[in-house]
Amino acid sequence: MNLESSQKRQLMLNDFISSFFFDNSEEIFIVLDKELKFKEVNKKFLNLLSFQFEEIQGRMAMEFIHQEDSPRIQQLITSPLDDSKASIVFRFISKEGKFIFLESKFHKVSDFTLIIAEDVTKRKEVQEELRTRNRELEEEKAKFTEILENIGDGIIGINDQGEIIFVNPQVIILLGFNENELLGKMLVQTIKLINDRGSEIPIQQRPVHNALLAKKKVTENKFSYLKKDGKVLPVSITATPIILHELIVGGVVVFRDITREREVDRMKTEFISLASHQLRTPLSAMKWFTELVLDDSENLTEEQRKLIQNVYQSNERMIELVNALLNISRIESGRIIIDPKPTDLALLVKEVIQELQPRVDEKNQHLGVSVIEVLPKINIDPKLIRHVYMNLLTNAIKYTQPGGEIVVVISSTDNEIISQVYDNGYGIPEKQQKQVFEKFFRADNIIKIETDGSGLGLYLTKAIVESSGGKIWFKSESGRGTTFWFSLLRSGSISQKGMVSIDDRMV
Repeated sequence: MNLESSQKRQLMLNDFISSFFFDNSEEIFIVLDKELKFKEVNKKFLNLLSFQFEEIQGRMAMEFIHQEDSPRIQQLITSPLDDSKASIVFRFISKEGKFIFLESKFHKVSDFTLIIAEDVTKRKEVQEELRTRNRELEEEKAKFTEILENIGDGIIGINDQGEIIFVNPQVIILLGFNENELLGKMLVQTIKLINDRGSEIPIQQRPVHNALLAKKKVTENKFSYLKKDGKVLPVSITATPIILHELIVGGVVVFRDITREREVDRMKTEFISLASHQLRTPLSAMKWFTELVLDDSENLTEEQRKLIQNVYQSNERMIELVNALLNISRIESGRIIIDPKPTDLALLVKEVIQELQPRVDEKNQHLGVSVIEVLPKINIDPKLIRHVYMNLLTNAIKYTQPGGEIVVVISSTDNEIISQVYDNGYGIPEKQQKQVFEKFFRADNIIKIETDGSGLGLYLTKAIVESSGGKIWFKSESGRGTTFWFSLLRSGSISQKGMVSIDDRMV
C-alpha cells in the first residue's frame, strides 16, 4: 500500500511538472490528434492568438492556418516525419484576423502530432521590411545607374585618398581613356588639368582639392582637361566632398565640355573689342571739340556752358566704359602684357592716393594708409596692380558717404603680401554678394545712390589679380561698410608676352 501511494505521488508530481512546463514555457506547444484536430495547446499559444481553449478544442487546425500554407502542413503531417528536418514557418490566423508566423518543428508521437513552435512574426516583419527596402534600393540604384550612364556630363568618384573609384561612360567619351586606365589611379596624376597658357594646375589649386579641404562644393570654369590624345578639352568643373559623420570619405567631380561656350565668349570678346575700337574715334573727337568749346567759354552763356559741360562729362563716362570694355577684352583674349618689375607697393599706393585726394577732400572723407612692416619690393606689373588699387579705392570713395573713413592696410605672410582696403560706407546686400565679381553687376542699394557706374570694375580687378597669380576676396555688411583683400605671391608674377597694355588710354 505504501509502495502504491508513493508511485501515485510520483506520478502526480510528474504530471504537475509536465503541466507547469507545458503552460509556462516560452515555446508554443500544440497537440493535434490523428484527425488533425486540436487536442491540447499551452497558454503561450492561446495568448498569442487571443483564443480560449474551449473555442478551438476539437476543431480542425487547418481552419486556423493560412490557406497558402495549409497544403505544406498537410503534406508534412501526413508524411513520415524526420525530426531532424521537419521544421517549417507557417501562418496561424489569430482571433482578430492577424497573421502570426510560427517557426515550428513537428514530432509524430503514437496517434498524435506534437508541434513545438516559436513566434517569429516580428522577425518576419523585419525581414519583409528589409526585403522591401532592398527592393526599393535596387530600384533607386537602377535609376541612378541609368542617369549616370546617360547624362551628358562626365562624373568621377574618388575615395578619401583621391583614387578614382567610379567613372561614367561620358568620362570615357570626353577624355578618351578606357575604364581600366582610370580606376584605382590618383585623379590629380592621371587626368591633367591645365590653364589657358597650357601650364598644369598645381594640386593645391585644383577644384577637387579645394572642395575636400573646405568641405564644400567648388565650381570652376577657367581650366581645361588634357585628353589622352593630348588635345585640350575646356571644361566647367563642380567638385563636391562626400561627408559621412563629419568625416570626408570621398568626393565627386562633375565636368562638362564648354568648348562651344568658350568659342561664343571669344566671339563676344572680339565683338566688344571691335565695337569699342570703333567708338574710340568719335568719342575722342567729341572730347577734343567739347574741350575747345569750354576753353572759349567766355563767349558762352551760363546755360550754354552747363550744357556743354554735361556733354563733356557724359562723353568722359562713355570713354571710361569703352576703356573698361577694351581692357576686359584684352585680358580675356590673352593679349594683355604682364611685365613684372621690382615694385614698392607702399609707394605705389601713396601715388594712387595722391591722385585720388581731390575726390576724398571733396567728400570730406578720411583716407589713411598703414604698412605693417618694411616690405621688400615685389616683382609685379606696376601698371596692372596700380589699376587694382585705383579701382578698389575709387569704389571706396564713391560708395562711402561724406565724412566716412577709408583705410588701406598692407601686411605680409611667409609667402604672400596682402593688401586690404576698408571703408565704412554703404556695404553690399548679403543676398547679392555672390554676384560682386560678375560683369555689369551693381548692387541694388548703390544704384539708388550713385547712378554712374558700369559694373565692370570689380570683374576687371579680379581678372588682373588672378592673372598676376594672386587672389581677391571681401567681406561686407549692408549699411556698415566693405573690406576687400587681395594677395600677391612674394615670389612675384609670371611674365606674359602680349600685344597691348591695360593702360592704353584714349587721348
